[in-house]
Parts: sequence; C-alpha cells; structure tokens
Amino acid sequence: MAVIHFTGLSLHAQTSPALFSPAELQEDLNHLRHLITTVHVNPYSELTPVQYDSLFNHISASLRDSATATDLLKKIRPVLARLSDEHAQLNLKTELLNPIYRSKPVYPPFTLEKEGNTYRIGQWLGNAPPGYKELQPVSINGMPLEKLLRQCALATTGYPDQRMATALRRFGYLYPWAADALATEFTITSATGQAITVPGIGLKEWETFLAAQQVSACPERVSYTRYGTTGYINACSFDVQPKGKYSVDSIRATVDGIFEQIKLDGVNRLIIDVSRNEGGSTAVGDYLISYIYRQPYLSYQTNWKRSDEYLKLLRSWGFDNASYAAEPVGKVLHFASDRITPETVPNPFKGKTVVVVGAATFSSAMNFATLVKDNNIAPLMGQTPVNGHPTSFGEMFYTNLSHTQLFVRFGVKEHIRPAGKKPDNNLRPDIPLTDAQMLDINALIRKARAIP
Repeated sequence: MAVIHFTGLSLHAQTSPALFSPAELQEDLNHLRHLITTVHVNPYSELTPVQYDSLFNHISASLRDSATATDLLKKIRPVLARLSDEHAQLNLKTELLNPIYRSKPVYPPFTLEKEGNTYRIGQWLGNAPPGYKELQPVSINGMPLEKLLRQCALATTGYPDQRMATALRRFGYLYPWAADALATEFTITSATGQAITVPGIGLKEWETFLAAQQVSACPERVSYTRYGTTGYINACSFDVQPKGKYSVDSIRATVDGIFEQIKLDGVNRLIIDVSRNEGGSTAVGDYLISYIYRQPYLSYQTNWKRSDEYLKLLRSWGFDNASYAAEPVGKVLHFASDRITPETVPNPFKGKTVVVVGAATFSSAMNFATLVKDNNIAPLMGQTPVNGHPTSFGEMFYTNLSHTQLFVRFGVKEHIRPAGKKPDNNLRPDIPLTDAQMLDINALIRKARAIP
C-alpha cells in the first residue's frame, strides 16, 4: 500500500479574519433556524422536523469557541442542502471569506466522473500529471472518496441526485468545504495502491474554469434555422431585460418574425430546443406555447407560505399584497392549476412540434418543457435535465445573518407540476438521445421526423 501524504495547513493570512463570539454565532444559527422553519414553504421535503432539529442541535453544540464567518458557513451549508431547494444559496462575499480560502492553493485541480461504481478524474485544471486518466481514485489525502463526495454534495444545494452531480462536476472547488482539514498538496490514491501527489490551485483558477463551463453566451435568445421542411428553433435563453434588445416586447417581436418565416418556408415539422436553456422569464415560454398549441392547458399549482419576514421584503420592494397580509402567519396558501388559454398570435404553427431538453434545462425553461409534457402539447426528446426538476421551489426570500453577514436565499413558493407531485421528480424525455445525437442537428431532425 502506498504511503499517503497529507499536508495540513498552518498558513498565516495577511489579514486575520474577524472572529465572532459563541453567543454571536448562536444568534445567527438560531435566526437561520427560525427563517427556515417559518419562511421556507416546505422545509421538510427531505428531513423530518425531528431530523432538522437534530441537525441544528448538533451544529449548536459545536459552537463553543469564537470562530470566523467562514467557519460557520462550513458548518451550516448542510442545513440549506437538506431543503432540496435548487434555487437556494448560502454564501459569503469573497472579500469576507477567510483569506486562506481565497488566496492559498487549497483546491484540488480536477473534477471527477463516475462510471458504474468506479470514479475517474474528469477535467484537469492546468498541467496534468502523466497517467492521471488511468487512476481510479478511492481516497484523497487518506479520506475515502465516497465520504468526501457526500460532504461535497452537502456543501451545495438542490435535490440529492442534483447535489451529487454538482459534487462530481465541481469536486476540487467544493473540496475545502468537505475535507476535515485544508491542504496545499493532494495525494490521489487508487484501489491498487497507486498514488500521485499534486499541488493545489487557488480560488481564482477555479472561478475562471467554472465561468468557462457555463452555457455559452446567447446573443439571440430565440433563433430559427430551416432544414428542408423541418424548422429548428434554438431557444437558448429565456432571460429578459427591462429595456432594449432583450426586453419582453423585443423577444416577442423576434418570435413573431420567426413564425412568420416558418409559414413562408412551408415547414411542417418544428424542433424547439431548450436543452441549453437555463431559464429567465416564464413569459417567453408561454408565448412559444401560444404558437404551437391552440387549446386551453393547465398551469402549475402553487403553495405559498405566509410569513412576516417575506411580507416585509415584499413591502420593501413597493408591493403590498393585502390578501397575503390578511392570512395567518405560517399558513400555506394553495393555488390550484389555472386553465390557460393561449394568446392569439398572427401565424400559429399547424405542423408537428418536438421539444428538446438536456442536462442544462433549468428554471423557466424547465417549466416550459414540463407544461409541454404534462399537457401533451408535444413530445419531448433529449436527455433528463440534471440541474432542474419539474416540481421545485421559487420566489426567493433573501437576507443576511446579522453578525456574520452570511447571505441566505431560499423559496417561499413551491411550484408543483400540472400532473402533481411524483416520487420520481425528474423530467424524462419521451425519446432519449445519446450525447452524440444531442450534438448533431441532423440526428435531431431524423429523430423528430420519425415521430408519428
């Protein structure tokens, strides 16, 4: 068995981070507990009240000494993870992080992938050592990889499967929040005892890498290309801006022009691709539905938690919802699905439509695709989205904890798909596609034209 090298940190930051007393840390923790139990619409979607109390009590018992905001952040990230809220956030401004986290090379320079029960190195940031692709890691710095991944997953947010996918995809970035101790070197050990030791990288290198992994810029929110008698709409973003090229009115005008051209082209099959769409405004998706479907359809159901904290936030935005304010604190208001009549549009499409979803389909793009599926508007093809789920939380409450200034965000509404809650909360396409087919427009067209 190879010797495992572990390099602990005794790094002295240029500026010592602020320390908070146990009493201040407890106050922030108790405030977070209050917010989650009284403001979040459904805090017990993953843990029972007893389990949540146990989690909070365990953290509370550990707050015996003065500590930094970064220390508290590391302890309480699992609290937000257990909400199964994919829009939730818990973070600290970079300039307020412990300087070790933002200026020292305490991040492993690689991602991970899983094949069956085997882990492999995915992408390497910077100069990769020879032979790294053949390694099948089972531990990092002596800590079992399975345990590290579970803890990395609890340092992010979303549903359990979503969190684990993020843990693999952002392994090195999340590692400092999961490991028992920080390090500047990382020994990767395989099941055979083979090991390599590599230096860590800094936060900036990881942030640059993650920014490059984001879905590429989408200068045309909705664009159209004709392929014979098949039309292809790349709806790569539903993001809108208050004014200018990306305003709702401008995007609607673009969609109007696209469907006018579709009519002129005599297209009889239409592909609407939201596989790379990470959301924005639901109004864009609703308008697209108006062009491909003429019958009334069911909208999402909604649960909405009444709380004084969210009412105060609403009023700070200039909204005063009298009916919401009149309800008793703690009540969950339920709004059943409405029957939506599509807008009247100038050139509705009368042919066959197929919607493409993929790993990146998220937020309002997920809502659009779910409405299409649950109302039998059009078949879905593609791959099951990783980052989004058909039933999810939304309409965000946010605040900063008073002492540590940790930023907290989570949903006060639960958006339930028209078909209702299902044990399998995933949007599974009717026609699955391989990675190669997802990247080949001709394969998409062939698949779309094969649908009866």
